[in-house]
Amino acid sequence: MEIDRTPGVLLAFCLLTSCHRGTPDISSLTEEEATPPLAAEIRMADPRAGSQLISGWYAVEKDGWRWTARKFSAVLRPPIGAHKSGAVLMFNFTLPGAVIARLKTVTLGASIGGTQLEPQRYSRAEECIYVRDVPASLLSGHSVRIDFTLDKALPPGSDPREFGLIANRLRLETR
Repeated sequence: MEIDRTPGVLLAFCLLTSCHRGTPDISSLTEEEATPPLAAEIRMADPRAGSQLISGWYAVEKDGWRWTARKFSAVLRPPIGAHKSGAVLMFNFTLPGAVIARLKTVTLGASIGGTQLEPQRYSRAEECIYVRDVPASLLSGHSVRIDFTLDKALPPGSDPREFGLIANRLRLETR
């Protein structure tokens, strides 16, 4: 009598591949493969947002915002038609007084698929929005990974985290 080992092998594979730490990189998944489905907009207070925040984001705080590290990444679904007309990247955040008091200025840059978007320099503690046009050529897939970088951040102190800015909302809108 021959024993079918396929179910056992599949179970072992599933157990072995699911035992990793950190947020999985879902940027290569189609919308149907990602759970929950990818959104073109992330509100930091939304508990479902965590699956699209790849690295450099801290837990949701008080009124639904998140601190970022100096480098942080997210994945979004391109809006309908963006593969033809392009899109606009909009990132709403707050630059806290504590950050500006210590660092004086902060420059935020972003890249998509290795293509750098124009950076923006900020020098006042206020609510800000980083807005950049994204060419259609960067939006042809089911998802788009956006890598953000600050030129500097508050280094760890009594809290072991580095602090960049306070994120509120991230989205891609059709142009």
